[in-house]
Amino acid sequence: MDYLIKSVTHNGHFRAYLTDMSDLVRKAAEIHHSSPDATTVLGRALIATALTGTSLLKGSDQIHVAINGRGPIGQIVTETNAQAQLRGYVTNPQASVAKRADGQPNVPVLVGLNGSLRLTKVQPGLEPYTGEVALTTGEIGDDFTYYLAQSEQIPSAVGVSIFVNSKNLVERAGGFLIQTMPGASDNELNLLEQHLGRLPNISSMLAEGLQAEQIFAKFFGQTKMTILDKIPVTLAAPLPKKWYADALGTLPKTELTAMIAEDHGAEIVDRFNGHKYQFSEEELKAILAAGK
Repeated sequence: MDYLIKSVTHNGHFRAYLTDMSDLVRKAAEIHHSSPDATTVLGRALIATALTGTSLLKGSDQIHVAINGRGPIGQIVTETNAQAQLRGYVTNPQASVAKRADGQPNVPVLVGLNGSLRLTKVQPGLEPYTGEVALTTGEIGDDFTYYLAQSEQIPSAVGVSIFVNSKNLVERAGGFLIQTMPGASDNELNLLEQHLGRLPNISSMLAEGLQAEQIFAKFFGQTKMTILDKIPVTLAAPLPKKWYADALGTLPKTELTAMIAEDHGAEIVDRFNGHKYQFSEEELKAILAAGK
């Protein structure tokens, strides 16, 4: 089962989050029938969203992320809540570009750099808060790192990694988020930077079977860690039909009337999971009448 672990160093100078989301990214690829390139991009965005959301959210809070670099992949949209229930899609799930010289997907070219990462935090009873930053590298992890530093004022390091095998199947998908807390010394920061620079990507470490404590030891050396929580990471359940009925009720009456007269019904496809919702002519008439 996919999981996300929250931890803190004993001296309180760093918070660290680690996730294995191999099953979830594999399921997302199946839902969207995505190319290996698009799977890599969407998977990275889902992982970074889960890590960021877990660090920022509580209770019934949610975040909505939209990344648009005007590259071949189109827009990348992801959402999560404090319980790490995720969903996401890309505009063009069949996007593909030439690989880098090392054979890895060229994520910056897929994403593009002529755009931004926009994150909206939704908290019950409060006005939504939206932060937006220009894309820095298009690598997804770097852009979330930049967002956290600029919009949330939290010095962070986000690493995300997907391994898609020669049969176009997701073998491993995971990531980490490390946040610097007040009191961290320059020496500690330098050591952490050195450790991170020497490490293989997170999907490789997960594929080796390394446990969370072993991976944290690679991050922080001899610094002791306390595991605070381990939570399951899952795909969010499809929205109920009533949610879409309510959404239809917000449309101009002329649009609803046209659906009834011309199409005698409506079909709505959820872009997050491909579910189709059918509304009969009678149902549309009832929605129209309720709005009067």
